Amino acid sequence: LSQVTKLAAVSSGLSFVCITVYAATEKESKSPLVKPDKLPIYSAPPLKSKYIEEQPGHLQQQLLAVRRTIGHYFGWCQSAYVFVKNGIMDSIQFGKDAYVYLSNPPPEFLPKAAVVTVSGLAGVVLARKGSRFKKIAYPLGLTTVGYSVCYPAQSVVIAKVS
Repeated sequence: LSQVTKLAAVSSGLSFVCITVYAATEKESKSPLVKPDKLPIYSAPPLKSKYIEEQPGHLQQQLLAVRRTIGHYFGWCQSAYVFVKNGIMDSIQFGKDAYVYLSNPPPEFLPKAAVVTVSGLAGVVLARKGSRFKKIAYPLGLTTVGYSVCYPAQSVVIAKVS
């Protein structure tokens, strides 16, 4: 037990011992040692010193211009990405909502959708040999009439808003 305590005391005491290694050439130096604070790199700055801001060089100016240009394009690309991402997410949500609605539609939905669709197709048939204006106005007008017949309350609200 006494040997164990001696070994424990010696091993814990070794951490406090500082080992100093001196390197010397074959010919021992006779000059006195210099303390670190006496070395010239630690001298105080001159009393009349002033700060001069460094002017950027030609390469630094060119890199700054490139960074600014890339920054503008990067910001534009980032905003375009967010816009497209939001549009895609809204489209996906609309598709999910439409699927839920159409998987179990109300009983009057299909006849009303058929009336609106047939009125729009009638406009396409009536305007098939007309001018460009008729090809746009007839289907749009007859679809609007079919919608207003099937959904009169919503038609009134849309008419008041517009």
